Amino acid sequence: MVDSYEEYEVGAIVVATGFELTPTKAITEFESDPDVLDGIQFERILCPGGPTAGVVLRPSDAKAPKEVVFISCVGSRDPEHGVPYCSRVCCMYLAKQAMLYKHAVPDGQAYIFYMDTRSTGKGYEEFVQRAVEEDGVLYLRGRVSKVFRDGDKLKVWGADTLTGKRIELSCDLVVLGMAMIPNPESKELIRILGINTDSHGFINEAHYKLRPLETNIPGIYVAGTAQGPRDIPDSVAQASGAASKVLTLFSHKELALEKVAQR
Repeated sequence: MVDSYEEYEVGAIVVATGFELTPTKAITEFESDPDVLDGIQFERILCPGGPTAGVVLRPSDAKAPKEVVFISCVGSRDPEHGVPYCSRVCCMYLAKQAMLYKHAVPDGQAYIFYMDTRSTGKGYEEFVQRAVEEDGVLYLRGRVSKVFRDGDKLKVWGADTLTGKRIELSCDLVVLGMAMIPNPESKELIRILGINTDSHGFINEAHYKLRPLETNIPGIYVAGTAQGPRDIPDSVAQASGAASKVLTLFSHKELALEKVAQR
């Protein structure tokens, strides 16, 4: 398909430019390895329409991994090595992926390193409990200090912050819950539109409580992870709200502007 450019005259714009994950190479403590994947890469392996048709295989040797370590908050809530904010989705999608892995490899074992589990959505806590009780996912509260190859295995060094003991695991695959960051390609669009962003590059709303879907420019709205980390239900709800705002705008012959101070 050849790229083409078209011009349209529109009455409103909804900015929904999405997100990117922090590159795994940005975390120097984790050795670059074909069997160290981020969440999106592992999602593709689990997908029936993915490269392995849903069969879980290690990228390095196409063997089924018998032990998989999931590491949450990689680059999130870490101002020194990443970003200070919570990416909000890692706790739940790692739990989901661990469950899907167990369904694909019933004799396998899934481990999840976590800082604390933020399962705040409707039914989310029950979902995590199901992963533990029905699928045998083992949660380890602590931080991982190093991931490196040791023969045909990967070594994971960490610490259990509940017991204060050191943890060393040998596994076949490591999945990283990387921090969500703004889509780098949205910077130029944001500059052209003249809308405001926060210090991390996410789009600022006109007012946190009164105008959460509007930007500082009338007629330009924001939806989804362009505004900040959020999951699919929140993104869908925000997109529906932004579409309603556009319809409300179009229902008036004239637009009355009201200045609302950000607090």
